[in-house]
Amino acid sequence: MFPGQGSQYRDMGKDFLEANNYYKKFFEISSEIAGKDLLKVIDSRSRSNLLDNTRFNQISIYTLSCAINDYLFNSISIDKNRIAAVMGHSLGEYSALYSAGAYDFKEGAKLVGYRGIVMGDENRSQNGMMAAILGMDKMSVEDTVKNYAGRVFIANYNDYTQIVISGHKDTVEDVAGELKAKGAKKIVILKVGIASHCPLMEKVSDKLKRFIDDGVEFGNMDLRFFSTTEVSYRDKAGIAGTLVGQLVNPIRWVESIEYLLSDGIRMFIEIGPGKVLSGLVGRIARKNGLEVTLLNTNSMDDMESLSEKLKEEGMINEA
Repeated sequence: MFPGQGSQYRDMGKDFLEANNYYKKFFEISSEIAGKDLLKVIDSRSRSNLLDNTRFNQISIYTLSCAINDYLFNSISIDKNRIAAVMGHSLGEYSALYSAGAYDFKEGAKLVGYRGIVMGDENRSQNGMMAAILGMDKMSVEDTVKNYAGRVFIANYNDYTQIVISGHKDTVEDVAGELKAKGAKKIVILKVGIASHCPLMEKVSDKLKRFIDDGVEFGNMDLRFFSTTEVSYRDKAGIAGTLVGQLVNPIRWVESIEYLLSDGIRMFIEIGPGKVLSGLVGRIARKNGLEVTLLNTNSMDDMESLSEKLKEEGMINEA
């Protein structure tokens, strides 16, 4: 599973790239597409705030996630036949589709680069915001949001008591304040600077559709891709619809994890920066009385632990 926008942080992937210089080639390709040296954008010594910019953080997350994906399959040698599915959270679906073989890295980087540009442009004209509501059930959040129809929407159902709202900045702030007064434990303004996964992204969704229709070709996938907006497996013919639709529809992460748990999946590997998705999966599994194995790639130590665990489980292709 691959994380989305908001998972970025300064120096993400630093120890991985220092230990595996070969994978810097991913950043060389994406930097040319982005028009900026993305390694410098990520570097904590940089004086710029470009990592906070949608145009650069989306492609940076995609690039690191794809590089780590290839490291896991090529260097650690995970057995693809043991992978039940790939999935992503929002932007993470682009990394998941790369992992599945829907396109090569450069084609995906062009797609993500364009997505970041048009989303950033739209946000400057609409002044959107997303906020996570922690410690409140979805019914309570939905009951409040419906009073602000057309201004604020449910964007993500992340776990049973973590709901993300999206919409116009001033109204999101009003709703967040009202929810806090009603008992929400915490309100977190997300590091995205956009109002994604709601109807305010309709123009962006239309532009993305035209971009895909104008020449993006999807290949046959060798891993099963699971959509977290449609809560279903999608084949080659459904990829375009998934990517276009996810901009205006909520991420149904809880339902997606429940679906996979009901299918008997008990091991989840988070590929990319951070450990947010692992935390969400752990809470969802515990709520359903299930034990799961959660593995991460946020550091080289995490990857060494991952490698040892997969060897124990017989999921490594031995030379």
